[in-house]
Amino acid sequence: MPSVLMTRLPGRVVLNPSDLPEWLDGLARMLVEIHAAEAQPIRWNYFTYNEVSRLSVPQWSRVPEAWRRIIDRVQGPVPSYVPQFIHRDYHPANVLWQEGAISGVVDWANACMGPTGIDTGHCRLNLVQMYGVEAADAFLDNYLAQARREGCDVNDPYWDMLCLIEMLPGPPEVYQGWPDLGLNGLTPELLARRLDEYAERLIRKLDTSATER
Repeated sequence: MPSVLMTRLPGRVVLNPSDLPEWLDGLARMLVEIHAAEAQPIRWNYFTYNEVSRLSVPQWSRVPEAWRRIIDRVQGPVPSYVPQFIHRDYHPANVLWQEGAISGVVDWANACMGPTGIDTGHCRLNLVQMYGVEAADAFLDNYLAQARREGCDVNDPYWDMLCLIEMLPGPPEVYQGWPDLGLNGLTPELLARRLDEYAERLIRKLDTSATER
């Protein structure tokens, strides 16, 4: 009988957790474990899905200046990093839970060698749209508190920006998998507001990190 890995693994996707802070901590903890794995290098390497050199400020945004600065940054120098094994599509809909704990991570089709900041950034991009900027920030704080391996400064807003521009040109749309898995109430307008708020948050973080150097 045809099946996919999720058919065989115990657990289910949880997008309406009863305890959001604990759930976010679990997501971060699992990603720390993935990045800490002593995996042998594989032949697939990370690349962006969007052509960075051809980006333009989205017309749907209410904060075009923030997006302009984000585009300027991702078109600039890439921070140094040591390539590590990354999932490349780590987000809540690819994580299975059973009895309050993670039982599996699925959809490894895009796994490759690359900067770990892409995994944290991609998950944060999903969390921003699903739950808001505060949830995404809590996830990153939890990850940073537990990370055991160096090689990429995932707190550098560059990586979040590089993931954020994958939304362009837009406008944003609700991923059908979210309502299918029980996360209702999302609209394109809400996603656009949250992405704009996130863009502004990242610019503030960029400015703060620049003054601290």
